[in-house]
Amino acid sequence: MEIDAALSSGRQVVAASERAARALTAAYHRARRAEGLTAWPAPDIVDWDSFLRTAWNALSTDGRMVLSAAQEQSLWAQIVARDRQHAVLLEGPRHRVAKLAMDAHRLLCLYAPRYLGASARTGWQQDAGAFSRWLAAFDDACRAQSLLSAARLPLELAQILPADPGNRPPLLLAGFDRILPAQQALLDVWGSYNEAARGLAAEQVALYEAPDEADELAACVLWCKSQLDANPAARLLIVTLDASKRRGEIERAFQRFAPNEAAAERNAPLFEFSLGVPLIRVGLARAAYLLLRWLTHAVDEQELDWLFSSDAVAADANESHALTAFMRHLRRRGWQRTQWPLGAFLRQQPGTQLPEAWVARMRQTKQQLDDFTRAHTVAGRAEAAANPIAWAELVQDLLRTAGWPGARQHASGEFQAMRRWERLVDECASLGFDGRPMSWRSFLAALERSLHETLFASESHDAPILIAGPAESAGLATDAIWFLGAGEDAWPARGATHPLLPLELQRKAKMPHSSAQFDSDVASAVTERLVASAHQICFSYARQSEGVEARPSRLAISFAGAAQRLPAELRASRINEPRTVPFEDRSRIPFPLLGAGGGSGILTAQSQCPFKAFATARLNAAQWDPAEPALTAAQRGQLLHAALHSVWSGPPDGIRSHAELMQITDLRAFVQPHVHSALSNKITAGVREQMPRRYLLLEETRLADLLDEWLRFERERVPFEVEQTELDSSTQIHGLALRLRMDRVDRLNDDTRLIIDYKTGDVSPKSWAPPRPDDVQLPLYAGFGLDRESSPLGGLVFAKVRAGRHSFAGRVTDARSTLQHNLRASSELVKKPFTVEELMDWRTYVEEMAADFIAGHAEVDPREYPRTCEHCGLEVLCRVREMRPVEDDGEGAAEADDA
Repeated sequence: MEIDAALSSGRQVVAASERAARALTAAYHRARRAEGLTAWPAPDIVDWDSFLRTAWNALSTDGRMVLSAAQEQSLWAQIVARDRQHAVLLEGPRHRVAKLAMDAHRLLCLYAPRYLGASARTGWQQDAGAFSRWLAAFDDACRAQSLLSAARLPLELAQILPADPGNRPPLLLAGFDRILPAQQALLDVWGSYNEAARGLAAEQVALYEAPDEADELAACVLWCKSQLDANPAARLLIVTLDASKRRGEIERAFQRFAPNEAAAERNAPLFEFSLGVPLIRVGLARAAYLLLRWLTHAVDEQELDWLFSSDAVAADANESHALTAFMRHLRRRGWQRTQWPLGAFLRQQPGTQLPEAWVARMRQTKQQLDDFTRAHTVAGRAEAAANPIAWAELVQDLLRTAGWPGARQHASGEFQAMRRWERLVDECASLGFDGRPMSWRSFLAALERSLHETLFASESHDAPILIAGPAESAGLATDAIWFLGAGEDAWPARGATHPLLPLELQRKAKMPHSSAQFDSDVASAVTERLVASAHQICFSYARQSEGVEARPSRLAISFAGAAQRLPAELRASRINEPRTVPFEDRSRIPFPLLGAGGGSGILTAQSQCPFKAFATARLNAAQWDPAEPALTAAQRGQLLHAALHSVWSGPPDGIRSHAELMQITDLRAFVQPHVHSALSNKITAGVREQMPRRYLLLEETRLADLLDEWLRFERERVPFEVEQTELDSSTQIHGLALRLRMDRVDRLNDDTRLIIDYKTGDVSPKSWAPPRPDDVQLPLYAGFGLDRESSPLGGLVFAKVRAGRHSFAGRVTDARSTLQHNLRASSELVKKPFTVEELMDWRTYVEEMAADFIAGHAEVDPREYPRTCEHCGLEVLCRVREMRPVEDDGEGAAEADDA
């Protein structure tokens, strides 16, 4: 092996990337173990960046400090901010522009170092001109403070190496698809070096066409499984252009198929990714950041849900359960918020208490931060400012006080994440390299940026399957390769030119994505390297991608020939195999007749789906509505009901009849105090404090206008009297006790009663139609909510209170005579009058639903799948989708027949 021979002869192996260096080192160790050795010297294998740092530390004599990425971006941000352009006044945009400037500087160092001199940039204008000014200021700052950008290390080393008489080891370069100008300049003065020879072209090269991306990925997984079944010791490489975006999809594809038995026996993962994930997505690091931010900033409610479920802030399981139960009680009381400040959260009392020890820790942590900021607040400054090192030390103290990372046992990967978090905090502490103090807000912002930009990957488990991008695959040892997504539009990869560098310069220097030809040349070199890296390589592409017909990459065709259809052994069934064993459950657990909460909702749920009634009334399951930044539809409906109840409540402030309504001269002035009273009494303090006062005033105006319109509409009715509003009644149906509340009951001119239910949405009496009505609320009220002996029922209607579209909808015995004289003959109220027979049918059905509920009928049987299930929220509990698997669309079968 060339690497072994080079190391044995005293050469230093320099890999193109850190991942390639680790892979070469792992391969070296495997080879020594295969030789039967138990100990051997560590191989001299390093990645390019480490090679530069080591050489600089050994050769530099001027004392300049090499900037870390975070330090350099901070310096660029200071320089960009001096321009005082509107685009960089805010911290977020300023750092994004600084990152662009930092990348532009790196490209110049690697591809066109002569433009680092200010005289070479004289003609640059617009955005490029602005960057040229920033670069000049950056150079001045580095000279003044003895700093050096890591991007300039190869250039600086190339200048000092000729004067160094020391002996340098010859180099073997591994995994370099091309040597960039700055790298070449350094290598020319280093001494002896050569690139590792590529192997012979693969014996088997194929290009497969899959119907879509899901089939393509499934074929890749099946291929991996067959390879490992044939050779458990094989090393496989999956190359994909968007590994970070498809990470979850790839993981699910591997989980769907049986894992390799050899990997299972050795208790190791089957596959791993070469690139990590942003540290902000790693549980313990994210929990630490959220805890710190919560001390001074409001945190989104879903972030709190995640934080409490992560166990990173709980002393034990009981404390964790209490925190999640507290959130559940807040939602059951309707107190959810889009964001929760820490102080407001600790003040809530929804009927259960937060754990006392947890509250004490959080208050102590907040007090600790407040004491520190007071000690570092200078008169005349709006915010406390301290050296980033002091903030970093405080961060660790705050987290310890708060109880992070929790008391439970942590796995190896979590310990690695904690160590990486601690290193990241230390990196943010290094932002004090120039002596500038920072505010807590700025330090938190730096932490957040670093969390998003830092990739974390736990230690390699030496899995048999490695998933990498084309660039990261350089230098990796493998037996076989599958290249996913080799479509014409994806490979060669395309990208945008850099916005801060002149386009002509980028093309002249052959920078990435500066022209289609340069991208093609790079992709061709990568493809050639992949084909020479294993004895078998399979390219694949999806014929349909996002609904668009695709063609194979010309590069893939040049190496593999024409695309061929997937062989039968690589075609996955489109029908998901059920993971549960269905059986018919005929058992019934009768309801204990102790009363049920929910009123008419129980029987409506029983009609829609028996399991829904069982889950909501007997298991107390509920769908949690997300918090909204404004009043929810339910809250607006409650305000409307409260205001109308006040309007029709009778003297001294309200009215009771159509005659009294007609006597009011200024309806707008009449409804205003009723609306104001409703908002004052129905909007809780918690809801009120999170909404601007101006917004609530606008909501009051909107509701007053709506009621003004509605009362004008009611003036057109046939004379009536309001008998009751918010009428409470109770009834028993087959022993099931129900509490009912009717919005309003009117006495009509024929001495019959009309049940009215206020609605602000689009509802229809069709929901009452048998069989299996979608809503039994008003039929239940009509059949069981009123004393039929005192006065007969004349109808039941929805009062649809909607701006500009007010109307009644329902069933009335004689609508033209008792409700509205101006109804047309085509109106449903006229065409479908209320009848006693219909009432009897409703009563019979309601009794059947009550009997079924009491008997324990809880079948998963939605009235109309999937519409009934769209807003249910109980799919995870009933698993209705597992009972209705997606069926084959016939394409897979057709392909099999054609094969």
